[in-house]
Amino acid sequence: MIRPAQKHDAKKLSELMYIIWHDMELPIVVNNDKDTVLKVIEQSMVEGNYRNHFKHIHIFEVEGELAGFINCYAGDDELQLEKNWHDIHFDQSFILAGTPLSEQEAESGDLYIESIAVFSEFRGRGIASKLIDYTFNHAKSLGFNQVSLNCEVDNEGAMKLYQKLGFEPSHDKILSGHDYKYMVKAV
Repeated sequence: MIRPAQKHDAKKLSELMYIIWHDMELPIVVNNDKDTVLKVIEQSMVEGNYRNHFKHIHIFEVEGELAGFINCYAGDDELQLEKNWHDIHFDQSFILAGTPLSEQEAESGDLYIESIAVFSEFRGRGIASKLIDYTFNHAKSLGFNQVSLNCEVDNEGAMKLYQKLGFEPSHDKILSGHDYKYMVKAV
């Protein structure tokens, strides 16, 4: 079952988001301990309308358990969402100059999939594909003509999945020192 995320999901969601941020080698993860970063991510999901705020996230549940999520928002909103980081009064002290994701990832006019993740015990069940298909329908209902995402060039499995779902590479991006393909699909 796919449903909108709620505030009470933030603790579990922060575990998956941490994996993504860790893989991206974001400075907040590199310069702080895991427990601190998990608490910061969790708080940013419920306060301040940051880009990973729960209202941008849809959850896939299996028998009432959070199995995975997809986080998407209008590309036009990305810069403001990132600035909203400064509106959060964090309970934790942490080391970070600026904001976690200061580079522009999305293009204007797109419904941008910022992140998608599935807990390891639920992988191989088509959950990521179902979340992306859901997002195509969600994008149509919101009036978007295109859905986009960034895929790390070295992630061959993800690249194959996205192409199977109809995404096509548009152009190259470098984010957090990693090479990505900006991929798009018309809806």
